[in-house]
Amino acid sequence: MRCYACERQDTSPCTRCGKNYCPDHGADLCSSCLDPVVAAPSSAAFRIALFALLGVSVLALWLLVRPPSLPGGGGVVLEPDATPDFTPGLTPDTGETLTPTGSADGGPQPTVTLIPDDQTPAPTPVPTVTPTPAPIEHLVVSGDTWSGVAEQYDVDAETLASSNGYSVDEVLPLGVTLIIPR
Repeated sequence: MRCYACERQDTSPCTRCGKNYCPDHGADLCSSCLDPVVAAPSSAAFRIALFALLGVSVLALWLLVRPPSLPGGGGVVLEPDATPDFTPGLTPDTGETLTPTGSADGGPQPTVTLIPDDQTPAPTPVPTVTPTPAPIEHLVVSGDTWSGVAEQYDVDAETLASSNGYSVDEVLPLGVTLIIPR
């Protein structure tokens, strides 16, 4: 056989197109297959790559403008319940008067004489402060549902979801710590 480009004896066929060629017109591929016009990808491949790049750029821009919210970061801040302020009461006045006796120069020790008033006020009870119990927290793991967690703590599922800033229609996000209402 002869080379497709000249009249010399061919040495091997092109692995791409199958044409026979001589050593002057190619190595693994023939000169025709190595031509830049033939070797370049088609315009359809360029269009597909351009549209893919455009789509990814639009997605990246959208994520920069409006990033997705983080788990547990729904923007709801739970304020703790108000705790009663404790103000210690005044010590009740018993109406007793102390009168010192003796001298300050080392003489006899002073004695205390109690003189009661006619009316002694009743002592006012000091209010006891009951500490606010620590909130119950539940870490959401795989398989948890609103109704399952609510049943576990004997609470209504709707109340549980709304007190944590969610709705029972939403999927329970994994890894979120839920505050169990009392």
